[in-house]
Amino acid sequence: MTKKLVIYGAGGLGREVKSMLPFAREKYELIGFLDDSISKGTLVDDVEVLGGLDWFGSMPKSIYVVLAIGMPKIKSATYRHLENYSSLKFPVLIHSEAYLQDEERISIGEGSVIGAGSVLTTGIDLGKHVLINLNVTIGHDTVIGDFSSVMPGVNLAGNVTLGNEVMVGSGANIINHIKVGDFSTIGAGSVVNHDIPASSTAAGVPARVIK
Repeated sequence: MTKKLVIYGAGGLGREVKSMLPFAREKYELIGFLDDSISKGTLVDDVEVLGGLDWFGSMPKSIYVVLAIGMPKIKSATYRHLENYSSLKFPVLIHSEAYLQDEERISIGEGSVIGAGSVLTTGIDLGKHVLINLNVTIGHDTVIGDFSSVMPGVNLAGNVTLGNEVMVGSGANIINHIKVGDFSTIGAGSVVNHDIPASSTAAGVPARVIK
């Protein structure tokens, strides 16, 4: 049976997820986008916007949903609207050109997305609805919490811990044994060489807490 899928979020990330689907390890039939900020019936890259969150009230049974939302806080809040729909399924999408070096020792939570060119080594634990964008490297024994987003070109060295709802900006480098607390943001291009407390924004080379 064909696995029917909708993408929540018809912006740039949603379009990237759409373009990834033909290259994903598992195959799905995309039936449309969902987006509360775009009018129903609008075509986005030739795919129709079916509605917003209200669409789930009349959805077909057993539908797969990808939350194509980069901002962790918004992604988490959207999930809270959907978690009580028992017929929803949140697939793990892995691009065929992502390299999971020691797959038996890599745990990936539901709804997570791993983009092309990313390399994950061994002993890695990804929570649910984690975004690993393009060309990310993740070293041994790294843990990434639920709803976190890791943007293109990030390097996470060994034994890094990211809490829940953490955003790591493009090109950031987090060195070994660093912990980033829940709800924190690491600025693009930063080099993080010390722990970052929860609910903080850190940026710079080396990174310092600026908020």
